Amino acid sequence: MAIEISEEKAGAVRVLALVGRLDTETAPDFELKAHDLFTEGDRHFVVDLSGIDYVSSAGLRVLLALAKQVDGGKGSLQLCGLPAHVKQVFDLAGFSKLLNIQPNLKSVLASHPEAQELDAAKVGELASHLLGDRADAAPATPAPTASASPQLQNSAANLLGAKPPVQRKKGLWARFMGWLRGE
Repeated sequence: MAIEISEEKAGAVRVLALVGRLDTETAPDFELKAHDLFTEGDRHFVVDLSGIDYVSSAGLRVLLALAKQVDGGKGSLQLCGLPAHVKQVFDLAGFSKLLNIQPNLKSVLASHPEAQELDAAKVGELASHLLGDRADAAPATPAPTASASPQLQNSAANLLGAKPPVQRKKGLWARFMGWLRGE
């Protein structure tokens, strides 16, 4: 039985979703695919095993080899979505302690710093805000909302060659004056 390997990118993270059996017959296919992606420059991997019916020792070996390869290349490997019977195999083999295993893909991508993608609209707003009233700047748009993360602000500043905004708390006097002005 063949294994289905689908892939997608989430920021700098390569997500590989496996469906079928990861055994002696199919493990080399997965190993080759992962090795090719690593050689092409991918360093952060998430392997979604929610579609896996069976994992043999050959499958475990391939996952461990990928973890070592990625770790040596300053990357990361996270596994997610293990069905209960597959999780039991990982536990019995001691792989649950060796590999980073998360409950589902959504939780992995939400917590992985390399998976955060830049929102073009927010980058545009931040660019306008960072460039201020420069004559060569694009037309002004509203200032970024409080929801713009410091990471996004710094990314926009780096892209534009500007200094990132300084995040300072307003002092008591500034807050009082703002209150008087109705801000």
